[in-house]
This record gives sequence, structure tokens and C-alpha cells, in this order.
Amino acid sequence: MRIWSIIVVLMLSIGNVQAQTATIDPASIPMEAFFKDAKFSNMSISPDGKHLAVRYDTGTSNSLAIMDIGLTQVKANINFGEFMRIGSVMWPRNDRIILSYQKFVGYLDTRGSASIYVAYDLDGSNGRQLTVPQRVQYSILNMLPSKPNKILVQRRHYADGGQAKLFEIDIESGKEKWIGGEPRGAQSIITDFDGNPRFAFSYEEDDDDEFGKGDTVFYLKKSNNADWQKVKLPIYKKGGNINLLGFNAAGTLAYVASDYETKVPSIYSVDMQTLATTLVHEETVAEISGTGTMYNGALEAVSFSPDYNRLVFLSDDSEMKKIMMQLYATFGVDDEKTDVRISSFTEDGNQLVFTLSSDRDPGAFYLFNRGLDGSKPSISLLDVAKSEIDPAMMAEMVPFKFDARDGLTLNGYYVLPTTGEAPWPMVQIIHGGPHGPRDYWGWNREAQFLASRGYAVVSVNFRGSGGYGTEFMEAGYNEWGGKMINDMTDATMWMINKGFANKDKMCVYGGSYGGYGTLQSLVREPDLYKCGIGDVGVYSLLEFKKSGDVPSRASGRKYLDRVVGTDNERLREFSPALNVDKIKADLFIAHGREDVRVPMEQYDVLSENLKRIGKPYISMVRDEGHGYQQDKNKYDFYNQMESFLAKHLK
Repeated sequence: MRIWSIIVVLMLSIGNVQAQTATIDPASIPMEAFFKDAKFSNMSISPDGKHLAVRYDTGTSNSLAIMDIGLTQVKANINFGEFMRIGSVMWPRNDRIILSYQKFVGYLDTRGSASIYVAYDLDGSNGRQLTVPQRVQYSILNMLPSKPNKILVQRRHYADGGQAKLFEIDIESGKEKWIGGEPRGAQSIITDFDGNPRFAFSYEEDDDDEFGKGDTVFYLKKSNNADWQKVKLPIYKKGGNINLLGFNAAGTLAYVASDYETKVPSIYSVDMQTLATTLVHEETVAEISGTGTMYNGALEAVSFSPDYNRLVFLSDDSEMKKIMMQLYATFGVDDEKTDVRISSFTEDGNQLVFTLSSDRDPGAFYLFNRGLDGSKPSISLLDVAKSEIDPAMMAEMVPFKFDARDGLTLNGYYVLPTTGEAPWPMVQIIHGGPHGPRDYWGWNREAQFLASRGYAVVSVNFRGSGGYGTEFMEAGYNEWGGKMINDMTDATMWMINKGFANKDKMCVYGGSYGGYGTLQSLVREPDLYKCGIGDVGVYSLLEFKKSGDVPSRASGRKYLDRVVGTDNERLREFSPALNVDKIKADLFIAHGREDVRVPMEQYDVLSENLKRIGKPYISMVRDEGHGYQQDKNKYDFYNQMESFLAKHLK
């Protein structure tokens, strides 16, 4: 195992070289270096370890290259056209690959298009569309190891109440065959590694149920030949959250996340024969942020992100745990301030592709040969995501928590410039969503860009954000313009009180709901911020309930009634476009003419009212959707942002 010490020395040497370059002013790094597409965004190794499927971004779309393991020869290059993004990549065989793609009309949203699955040979020939999502939702359940020409899919048709049905699809011809056997009413089915359906559940919500407070019904097959049984799980209660994560290698235990006894889902094992449950990991702060599955299909790790990203191994003898410990030791890191993520394994588990990244490092791809075949263990660098970024010149992202004015504990992150002296001019970045998304520790191009220009940056997971349990998220319902804004203000005051932020030089910025939070913060706190930048934001809650893709569906209207509210007077109070007379800060407003999530009606009602009172503002409108994808528009936006901030904060 001498290789480990050799690599450690190598990594330390690289770190020393980087440290020597840290005296260079980070402001000299061009804006484009932060916002240009990464060289590669994902890599997946073939079952035999001879090829890599490499995904890379190309501005308004992305592509997939099939290459040799050394990344020296391109076998095929697949692209589906403008605004089409490739999602999942799977290897059913060594000579055939499956990928999904979906249409995006904005960086932040999709327009009415479910994922389409297609299959290709290694040279890009023999392309075959496998799914036709016309009011039908497909998901691939299993690659069916015993049937190399088939895959098992779950198909849900909206006209059938979302009933899940099982089909086999031929990956050569695209023909599908219903195999049946699914329990009536099931809306989701999970298989074991061999492709045998073992677990199913349905979600039932009566008309008089409060949104999100329906009931989940469970079905179990104790063996491949057994009948489905309707079962009750002792770790579930109506209105609670429960999610089947996967199975152990033997298929005898199912791992389940449930918030039955905790505010956020904890991890339990469920015996597939007796239904006996065992608490594996009790979580008190954060929801699950990811899972780790081995080459044999076994679920062996779950990740949480209360502050940093942390791995929880589901057993002491976990094979994944041994691998991760080797990688941590090799690179001289731990799971607190470095992200090590395995993206794919070979069929025999001997080789794997992983990424290593951090708050300062956009990441690099590596190939790990474990030496299980008798060869010498080795780790080789495949490529880096952004060669223009020197991690030694980037700033640390620091998790913090504090109590809001009403006592609720909030979590957030701040980034301080590596140049200049405290207190710095500050920008608060507000994330979108707001319900579901959250801010995470790790590489953040906007935060690093702003820090390189001398600005302190703060982001807070205000109430209503995802990732901290249902109670925390629901605390933001009907509080879009109230307590959620209070949380953002309290985060700003925390930065001032810590001596990080110059109270006379502060700006607020965000996209989507973040754009709303920006303008509403300026309404609520007219003397706190010098400026605000709203990007594809919601500015009138009354208009939001009428236009866009969310209120176009009955379920969307029910959702908005729950999270935004039904009191029109309160909606007017919480609509910054209808309260522009309270805004003192300077404004930069950007929007997309093709935005269907937050249509131009939002920009129009804001701009018309600003013009009505004679309030000047900088405007940027482009022929794009919910967030700019085209390089020329992205670069123009961030160039204008840089100039705007310098004018008002420097």
C-alpha cells in the first residue's frame, strides 16, 4: 500500500505551490473564469472499465462524449440541440449506453417536458428513443442483469390516477412490454438489485386534506415469488414523511428515512420478512442530501448537510466506508471540508470514478484502481473542472448558525474576502425556491466571484427553505414577505455585529424567489441596503397566483394557496411591486422574455410602478427563460453586476 504515501506527498507538494501563488490579487481573475462552463460536469465508467461517458456543458445545452479510459479518443459525441440538457447516464451493457435529456428554457427551470430516455451504441449509432412522455412519467428501475437487452421501467399515466405499471423495454428496438403484477393503487415501486419488485407505496390525499397532509400506503413482497401484502410500518404516521432509500447487498434489509420521532428524517432498517425496524442513525438538524450505492446495488451510505456535507455509513463493515477512508487518507482530507463523491463503479467493483472538490475548489475527476484483480492500486487524475481557478486564491466558506429574532435557529454560510480589511462591503445572496431549495457548503461561483472583488458574502437558509425538515419549511408558509424577510435581515445584522460587514455599504441580490426577497427586503428595510439586484424575480404575489406555469394546474393553485396565502390584502402588503414608494435603494432588474415560471408580467408590473413614481433603475431583459443560459447574456449580467456594485459600495 505504498502508493498512498506517495500520493499524499504529491498532494502536499501541489498545495505548497498553490499557497505560494496566493499573493496574487484574486480580483485579477477574469469574471468569465467563474461563470464559463466547467470542462466536464460528470463522468461515468463502463461496466468493463474501458470507456468513460463524459458530460460537458456547451452554453445553452450540454453534450455527452464517449471516450476511452485515458480520455484520448472520442468514440461518439451526442447532443440534442439548443436548450436540451442531458441528465442521467446508465450503462446496461459495455457496448450500449442509456441517457436521458430534457428541455430547459432557463437556467433554473424546465418547460413542460418530462425526461426522454434514449439508447446508443458506443460509436453513437443505432440510436433508439425508449420512452414517449405524453402525459406519462417514466423512471428506470433496473438494468436487469439477467436480461442484457432489457430494462425494467415504471410508467405512470396521469389519466390512470398516477398508477405505476411495470414494463420491460428492449434497448435495441425500443419496444415495451407490460409485465404486470403491480399492486393496484401503487404510485411508486422499488426493486432489489436483480430487478425483482419488492416494495411499493401510494400517496392518498382527500379533498379536505390540508396540502401535504395525506396518507401513504405501503405494499411489500417478502420474496420474488410471494404476493404483494399491504403492510403498516411502525415508523410512519399520517402526514409524516417517509422514503425508501434502498436495500442492503443481500436484499434482506430495506433502509428507510422517516421523521416519525424526529423533526427531520432519521434512518431506519426494516427487516423484509418480519418488518422489525431498527434505528440506524438519528438525525436532528438536516434532511438527507444524498445516498451512496455500491457496484452491487447495495445502499451503504447516506449524506447530511447540517453545515458541512457529512457521510453516515449504514454499517461498520461497509465496503464504501473502507473506500472513503482510503481516499481521505490519501489526500489528507476529511469529510468536513472536502467533498469526495463516487460517481460510478465497474461491474466488478475494482475501478471507480470519483470527484474531489471543496468550497475553494470547483473539483477534479479521478480514477481509482482498487487492485482487487491483483494489480497495483493506483489513483490517477482524469481532469479538472475549471483549470482557470486556483483554489489557493479562493476564499473559505464558513457555516454559521444564529437565533432569529423570534428564537428560531437558522443556519447559513459566509465568505470573507482574502484581501482588504474588515468590515468589508457586503452582498447578501438569497436563494430561490423558496420551499425545497437551500444553500449548501461547497463551491459557489457567485460567492467566490464577489469575494474576489472584495465583498463579504452571506447566505442564510431562512425559514421556508428545504433541507431542515417539514416543520422548518412550513414555518415559511404565508410568510414570504414577513418572517422570511426578517430572517434575511437578521443574517445581515449578524454580519454587522460580528464586524464582517460595513453597515453603510451593503447590497442584496437573488434570483427567482431570491429576486422577490431582494425587493421585499428593500421595501421592509429601506435604510439598511444601498442597492438591490433582482433576477427573474416574483414582484407581485397577486400576479404570481394568476400567470406562469404553477397556477396553470389545479395542483399548482392549491399549492400556492397553501404557501403564499389567500388573503389579498396581505398579498398586496407582501408584493414589492405594489409598494415601490418605500424603496430608497438603487435597483438593477434582470428578466427573461421567455420565462414561464415567472413571466414578464412580473417585470412589467414592477417597472410600470417604478416609472409611475419616477424611481430610476437599471434594466436588463433578454430573450431567455428563467435564468440566463447563453454565455453572452451571462457575461453581460455579471459585468453589469460588477459595475453596479462598485458604483454603490466602493
